[in-house]
Amino acid sequence: MKPYIAVLYDSLIESVRSRVLWILMAGWLLILIALFPLSMSEEETYRISSSDLTNARAILDQLAQATAGRGTRAQRAVYEKLDEDLQGTLKDRLRTQKRVPVGQLVASLNELLGREDLYEKEAWPTAERREELKELIEDKSKNPAELQKLNRRLIDLAFPGSIRSASGQATWITYAGMKFMDPLPFTLRQIRPFIEATLFPFIMWLGLGQIAMMVAIVVTAPMIPDMFQTGSLHLLLSKPLSRSLLFLSKYLGGCIFVAMNVGVFLVGLYFYAGIQLGIWNRGILWCIPLFIFSFMIFYSVSALVGLIWKNPIICVVLTALFWGLCFTIGVVRGFAEGFLKGPPTIQSIVAVGDTPIAANQQGRLLFWNAPLNTWQVGFGEVNGDRVIGPIINTQQGVLYFGRTRFVPFGLGGNDSPRLYIVKLPELKLPEPSSQASEAIDKSLDIPATDIPATDIPATDIPATSETETAKKKTRNLWDDSRLDTAPELPNGTSEILPWRDSFLALTPDGLFWFDRESALKAEQQKISVLGFDLKLPQATEAHKKITDADWDYRRPIAANIVPGSDSVVLFSKGKLVRFDFDGKKLQKQNSIDLDIPAETVVNLVVCGRIAIVCPDTMPPVLVDIDRMEKVGTLEAIGQKTIKRTAQCDDGRVALLERDGRLWVLSSNPNGPLPLNITSPNLVGQGNISSMAFDKTGRLWVAHHVKQLDVWDNQMTRSEKAFRPSRTTPEFLYDYLINPFYLVNPKPSAIQETIQYVLRNPENKISAIDRADLDMPQVVSDPWQPIWSNGIFIAVMLSVSCWLLYRQDL
Repeated sequence: MKPYIAVLYDSLIESVRSRVLWILMAGWLLILIALFPLSMSEEETYRISSSDLTNARAILDQLAQATAGRGTRAQRAVYEKLDEDLQGTLKDRLRTQKRVPVGQLVASLNELLGREDLYEKEAWPTAERREELKELIEDKSKNPAELQKLNRRLIDLAFPGSIRSASGQATWITYAGMKFMDPLPFTLRQIRPFIEATLFPFIMWLGLGQIAMMVAIVVTAPMIPDMFQTGSLHLLLSKPLSRSLLFLSKYLGGCIFVAMNVGVFLVGLYFYAGIQLGIWNRGILWCIPLFIFSFMIFYSVSALVGLIWKNPIICVVLTALFWGLCFTIGVVRGFAEGFLKGPPTIQSIVAVGDTPIAANQQGRLLFWNAPLNTWQVGFGEVNGDRVIGPIINTQQGVLYFGRTRFVPFGLGGNDSPRLYIVKLPELKLPEPSSQASEAIDKSLDIPATDIPATDIPATDIPATSETETAKKKTRNLWDDSRLDTAPELPNGTSEILPWRDSFLALTPDGLFWFDRESALKAEQQKISVLGFDLKLPQATEAHKKITDADWDYRRPIAANIVPGSDSVVLFSKGKLVRFDFDGKKLQKQNSIDLDIPAETVVNLVVCGRIAIVCPDTMPPVLVDIDRMEKVGTLEAIGQKTIKRTAQCDDGRVALLERDGRLWVLSSNPNGPLPLNITSPNLVGQGNISSMAFDKTGRLWVAHHVKQLDVWDNQMTRSEKAFRPSRTTPEFLYDYLINPFYLVNPKPSAIQETIQYVLRNPENKISAIDRADLDMPQVVSDPWQPIWSNGIFIAVMLSVSCWLLYRQDL
């Protein structure tokens, strides 16, 4: 083995003597030295940044109205304390709609944070009813931080829905201890997973995967051709050596150059991340062999070309062409996956009888088209939106859903999402008789009732002409003519919950009940101004706030209905609260503080009288909502992220993990835990994207992007399956483009493996906002690129050794 080790040693010496190696290493060291002072610091602050203003225009308009004595008393109090320059600008805005720089507004509001005379009892009458503010108001010796906190809360109350509520913790980017830029509205606990999952892989892809890799290909290209220079190979083969082992030794010697470059940079990055950012991620060190492996793919091509043509320039050119070919194949496959594979994954479902209605991750509403055996898009071919809902009122035959622009990490604005109301009288269900209701409560073994999607009960058919009746019968469920006029949803609506005869809208400012009757009466009226017809919106009359004015809950926030009642449970700031409806308002009854960080995203559902609090990457917590005490945790689920929940009228609950596994829970008052938990053997288990119970207790399960199964009450038999027909584009993708991609080498796919090893299990957070839980998840085997590319390397090296034996040297 000594001769082969000598070849490796010679390659090491050759790499060490290379000026390019030292230039690159010096470049990496300079980058690390320049990067080292860059850090982050987390501090308590209540200062306002431009990113906190979710609706700056509304704030400016309200302050402009305050110049004329209009608006709320709190808004007028804020205006009176602003600096004179901004007051004058606001007066001009009222007269001429003059533009006001957002930076000027932010600076002026931040000046108010230090004023001791901002609070007026008449302007903020509900402030003293808030526990947090009551203590600050009564404290006459507040320090500057406490005064800043009080005034920030007052400003938030003055402009509800237009300013993101401050958590009190923010993170600054610092360089050598100096802060610059506005603070980020996240804690370090929230930022670190983003750095590990996004920023680190991008830096490695750009610096090592692109720049360093191309330089390494150029530098190592002459190594194999130099073996065939006159006298070099004869000297090497003067002793009885294996040509294959000699070639492989030279090949591995070329990888030493990359190992030294990658090792220096990633070891330095590991210590920088640990010392300055507090991220000790061993995955950074595991990336060293991954990048060497990535280089081996390209170098196997370069070595084969060098063996055939014995020319370094040709090696570089053909290796670059190979790189470009792999990149093109990957891009084509990526576009084809988006445009040919079919609609994105189903995100939510509602079902009546055998009629499903779904929403996908693209913001589209889908109806099942039975004659064509496919999903039909209804009410707008939109992209990039998030569907809120849908929910359906089966007594009225009305479907409600909303659309809002999706921006990840909770960075979206607080604008009013659009509400859609769809008339579906075909899906009305007759109200169950008292005897039927008792039967449902006593037994779960009632067979499912098939309700055709186009049958209308005779009592619901209005007295119309035969022509009109025929038109109604032939209308599709997704026909745009079914849309009814609807107001916008309240500012900041993140979720709608079925409640009484309509729904509740969950916002950071409270819970709003949509009064369908008021909405129908308050039709938009037209007025004529200078010959133009203007509409007067009546949205404020349709959405009635049914929570008290001292509502003090902020995002991330979760709520759900207590089955069989008008009560609501809510989770925010680490606290679970129960509200009961007294006929006019939802009144706070009791609450419990749970050991869950305030910034943790939570899903919430109620099974019987047990609330199931599902924190991100933590075991679900069980709370008795009558006694408001913790009664256990679901250790069987473990530290998973629950992305979606579903309630059934018979008391069962379904939980869906982010990785596609579904759990079903039911009451068990006599067991060690008050709930039974099972993971049923369903088609698609592990690839489930959404689920819902229908009125008969059947479970509808969406899986494998757009397939749907309906399971009986015992979840032992699939009663109905929805399998969309494969379209021609999907056929091309499944049987041509994707197989061609799979059999080709995929150097760029190693980036998926890098992202996988960089996941730090110590980070107990995977989402910043509840909407992040519905972000598309790429489910793939992280080690598949290693096996497929490893086979390619083995094939290329085997061909090289075979050619080497056939050559006359």
